[in-house]
Amino acid sequence: MGSRGSIMITKNTISCAPAFKIDVVDTVGCGDSFTAAIAFGFLHDLPAVNTLTLANAVGAATATGCGAGRNVARLDKVLQLMREADLNEDITLWTELTEGNSLRIEVSILSGIARNGFSENIVAVPVTKVVSEVLPMFEAVPVRSAVQA
Repeated sequence: MGSRGSIMITKNTISCAPAFKIDVVDTVGCGDSFTAAIAFGFLHDLPAVNTLTLANAVGAATATGCGAGRNVARLDKVLQLMREADLNEDITLWTELTEGNSLRIEVSILSGIARNGFSENIVAVPVTKVVSEVLPMFEAVPVRSAVQA
């Protein structure tokens, strides 16, 4: 969904996360970076909305640089995006996309706007909660400098 965000549908949940607001330089590699973060989330048993938020941040961080194969998300940029939590929220979009949830599966929507929820099956998950759960996994990791070719 690009600048609108992403949706993850699993057997038990539907999770939606708006995109981080960034200045896009190059989208080459963003999908690969996003997918790697999804795999990381599954391997570490992260909640679906946390996994999706991390994947959005990693994909967005990749889009801020230029060059196929030379630009991948840097940890410091991913952490910066998550800390700033500047989301491209479109509540109308998420509501319309999830209205037809006839399966009655819980829908989690990442949100930077304080609210008590959308409806019976839709739960607003505060971005501050997700960030506070995900960041500690990475903050202690030393950032390696790039090796010059």
